[in-house]
Amino acid sequence: MFESTLFWLKNRLFRREAMRLYREALTNQHLNECDLESVNWGKRKKLVTYAYENIPFYREYYDACGFSPLQLQSEKDWVKVPILEKEQVRQGADKLVNPKVSPKYVSFTTTGGSTGTPMKVYRDKRFKLEILGWRAFTWWKVSPGDNTAITHRRVPKGWKAQLKNRLLWWPTKRVYLSASSMSEDQIAQFVHQIIRKKVVWITGYAGALECVADYILMKKQKVSSLRLVWSTSAPLSKSAREKMEQAFGCKVMNQYGSCEVSNIAQQCPYSEHMHINYDFVHVDIVDEHNWPLFDQEGDILVTDLSNYVAPLIRYRLGDRGSFANEKCTCGISLPLMKNVKGRISDMIYTPSGIVVDGNYLTTIFDNYSDTIDQFQVYQDADYSVTVFYRPKMGAEDRIDRVIVMLNETLNRDMKSEVPIVFKQVESIEHDAGKTRYIISKIALAKINNG
Repeated sequence: MFESTLFWLKNRLFRREAMRLYREALTNQHLNECDLESVNWGKRKKLVTYAYENIPFYREYYDACGFSPLQLQSEKDWVKVPILEKEQVRQGADKLVNPKVSPKYVSFTTTGGSTGTPMKVYRDKRFKLEILGWRAFTWWKVSPGDNTAITHRRVPKGWKAQLKNRLLWWPTKRVYLSASSMSEDQIAQFVHQIIRKKVVWITGYAGALECVADYILMKKQKVSSLRLVWSTSAPLSKSAREKMEQAFGCKVMNQYGSCEVSNIAQQCPYSEHMHINYDFVHVDIVDEHNWPLFDQEGDILVTDLSNYVAPLIRYRLGDRGSFANEKCTCGISLPLMKNVKGRISDMIYTPSGIVVDGNYLTTIFDNYSDTIDQFQVYQDADYSVTVFYRPKMGAEDRIDRVIVMLNETLNRDMKSEVPIVFKQVESIEHDAGKTRYIISKIALAKINNG
């Protein structure tokens, strides 16, 4: 309680803009549908106009497409805004930066992304991204000032960085584990610190959290202080969620985001779906012709409504998803989207052109979450498919029957065009803490070759 109280006091005294945005976010989540739509639409029009008037890239691109912000007279005109493709950002991220913005407001990060090709992404430091996490914490009855455990690729290194971090967060205790390289000894120390410092919530890449959960279950450790696990960066399989909840002794909050737009949607305790942060992020779902979809799965386009440094407007992330056309019983008015299960690159192909969607491949393993602990479907450049799997302990008597059924299912879906091999392994390698359920060399080649 003391840690949380002091956290909010420090923010009220020294981070007034963050607190203003936080109060705005708390108000917005309870607006009626009409008022929330008005907030979202107003921000969209303002951002498009700003980008056109201040960033040469957008003026040139929109002019070439025959689009002007003046065409945005109503919501139905939104489809007229040209889509921003990933390759445009990858090859010309610097061109997206507003030349009129002071460098002190600009930050950037890089990622290899699903195609392995590096991409630079610029962010607006004036928007305090953490407030979206703070809002979600109110749904789960925890505080950002509670003792925390974090596992991702960026952790304080060296005594100076660690000392600065302790002073910054005092009296809150924060425990770190680098997801880029995790040994059993490092995981053991991480778990020990979680228990000793009575950590209340833990956050990190889904793959890294699963590794920690594996260790806790293997060593039969008891973690009693945790009230929330915040999983990020990758889809959660049913078996991974169940494992985390068993190991950590609390519920898992799934979050959808990307390197380009960090916090798009988050789960509340009352739904399996995720609330879109609709007052700060806009999401479109479109079909293969880029027409809007409202009750079907399609490509996800995202607009970051708070980035005026390098706006991403109707940006095709490379993910596929769908809206959940229902109201959440929690009372929050932010719209819902279903869990994103994969990327466009997570497709399996046959030589004749049959495409097996990665989302579907993930779901066929859901039926066997009591038998298969981890899995990964890998397609090589010669179209052959290898399914790596790790059985659950105690499922030895069922695994052979399950593999036979999965083999029959995949061969039926692929019309027996490609060889499929099932290979039992002790563990599935993660990518710096990020889980890759589907890896397709054929899909990646198609993307990189245009």
